[in-house]
Amino acid sequence: MDEEGKYPTQIGGVLRESTKENHSYYFPYTLDREWYLPYEKHHYLLIEFMDQLIEILEADTDFKSFHLDGQTIILDDYLEVRPEKKKKIKRLIEDGRIHVGPWYVLQDEFLTSSEANIRNLQYGFKDARKWGSLSKIGYFPDSFGNMGGQAPQILHQAGIKHAAFGRGVKPTGFNNLVGESDMYESPYSEMRWQAPDGSEVTGILFANWYCNGNEIPVERDLAKKYWDGHLEAMEKYAASDHFLMLNGCDHQPVQVDLSAAIRTAKELYPDYEFIHSNFNDYVNAIDRQLSKPKLKEVKGELRSQHTDGWGGTLVNTASSRLYLKRMNHEVQTFLEKEVEPLATFAYLLGEDYDHDILEYAWKTLMQNHPHDSICGCSVDEVHREMVTRFEKSKHMAESLKQATLKKLVRK
Repeated sequence: MDEEGKYPTQIGGVLRESTKENHSYYFPYTLDREWYLPYEKHHYLLIEFMDQLIEILEADTDFKSFHLDGQTIILDDYLEVRPEKKKKIKRLIEDGRIHVGPWYVLQDEFLTSSEANIRNLQYGFKDARKWGSLSKIGYFPDSFGNMGGQAPQILHQAGIKHAAFGRGVKPTGFNNLVGESDMYESPYSEMRWQAPDGSEVTGILFANWYCNGNEIPVERDLAKKYWDGHLEAMEKYAASDHFLMLNGCDHQPVQVDLSAAIRTAKELYPDYEFIHSNFNDYVNAIDRQLSKPKLKEVKGELRSQHTDGWGGTLVNTASSRLYLKRMNHEVQTFLEKEVEPLATFAYLLGEDYDHDILEYAWKTLMQNHPHDSICGCSVDEVHREMVTRFEKSKHMAESLKQATLKKLVRK
């Protein structure tokens, strides 16, 4: 803040001065791969969704960009049916109209192994860079609790300085009393999220959830009622004058009249700035304004027992459909403790290291790691297909192990 009480706000890549009463709003989105419908039924809806998204991005230049929910697997799923769209999608990503990564899938962090969490990020990075862009936000919109002990360290080592999440920390508001679990409460949506080794990222809590900007009205009377309530809710928790609005929800269609809705909001509230933006620009904007001493420091695993059940782990997902947890543990351990060490020994003796086979085995396994899948809280068809995926990953890994052992024996 300068001497006149003004804060810099980024608009379209240009810095402009605005008073403390002015705010900025940003609009990304969210998706699920499988859940209350079998995978292929969600897959069909995804194809419809992506078709419409591409059409809107090409037709409406005011529809600035779209955040593809932090998981690169969505592109693989879409191109499996629409391979002819590959060049068009790559152009939109390179132009900053579609933002992808950093994960391969949106996993449950506690029911997958430590190594699986690392591979998820590594393959997400690899895929995003192949497309020509990377959304550098540690994105955990609906993880059933966060591995707060290590997530900041992992993200920090990957060059990611911010994390956005919906569970594990309880917002208290400016005038609310902080209870005994004040270590896991914050007066702001923004906080300092620290790992045991001291690594730190800026944590952004979806205090008003990840669909707080869903279905914005275009008609003035409806828009006035909508924004009066949303402005008040966001101001309650924001540490900066940049407010995060997420325009979308679980399997929500693209809001085709979003540009018109934003224009209406600008007309109704001339003292505010409404920006259709993306996470990369948003976190850069809050970094320019926030000072670390102002923010609460949060450490440790972000689970529900620390927040009176508010937004943490979901009851019983760790114990539901235990046969899936056992199969997952078996395949993870097989890849980590047998197949990859043997492949490494063979490589040290002059053999090729087959990254492609291992990537296929890992990705097939990780297709079972989304929070609605590995947690066992989806419809039966989803979990029957998971059994097949576990077996496919295991069979590929077993074949590679046998081939590698033959090479080692010859040595």
